[in-house]
Amino acid sequence: MIEIPTGRPLYPQSLKVELGLLRTDRSRERWLVNWRVGDYVELSAARSGFTNAKELVGVQINLYPELPNYAPGISVGVTDLFNRSAHGRGYYLALSYSVPTLGETPLDYDLRFHLGFGFKEMPPLFVGFEIPLTNHLFVLAEHTGRDINAALVWQPIPSLQVRASIIQRRTSWSLLIQLGEE
Repeated sequence: MIEIPTGRPLYPQSLKVELGLLRTDRSRERWLVNWRVGDYVELSAARSGFTNAKELVGVQINLYPELPNYAPGISVGVTDLFNRSAHGRGYYLALSYSVPTLGETPLDYDLRFHLGFGFKEMPPLFVGFEIPLTNHLFVLAEHTGRDINAALVWQPIPSLQVRASIIQRRTSWSLLIQLGEE
């Protein structure tokens, strides 16, 4: 997704890196790194012009793997582990559910829904969805509990995405690289 956590850990990738730039201010770059450690733990780090260029660290544990079209993936996690942002440390429970995109020309990617519940400094409710338009073009949208974000994603190959996003009412362009496919 764009900013919200999901119930689905990185898979089959083990590392995801996103490098971005806010259109309105080149000094306010944005980068995110997600690293899957083993089968159930995912570490994240981010630096963003949205958070006054502070590095933020989080951890997520997958409690139940997603079974597409049967059962949602369930994860719990902590955002801003070291309590450095204006919002502070937050805790969450996130669920993700996939539905195959069938029809005259089935797609290789599923329609995916995300729902989360936050505690402490995390918004109490956040939602998001991923819609595949083709096998290479996707729409992402989410309500973080504070803002509505959206992105148009072009994926020329499985390990690379180019994203045009509206994040916290600002335009962002980014490149997302996923490594370690099994």
